[in-house]
Amino acid sequence: MPEPIVISVALGPHVAALTCRIDGRPTAVINTLARTDPRICTEAAIALVGAGMDAGRTLGAIHGVRR
Repeated sequence: MPEPIVISVALGPHVAALTCRIDGRPTAVINTLARTDPRICTEAAIALVGAGMDAGRTLGAIHGVRR
């Protein structure tokens, strides 16, 4: 499976994450509030796992860990 693309952007207080596929690669845009807001964090994690990202990569993306 191709490596996912993850981008962090300030999306406001009501959007946790956007997910899609670009050229067959899972892609996620995560709200920067996911680091500090438990509700946004939970919603972003559900969106990323639902898009096919594994749990470890999801936690790393939310907390800003990159390879």
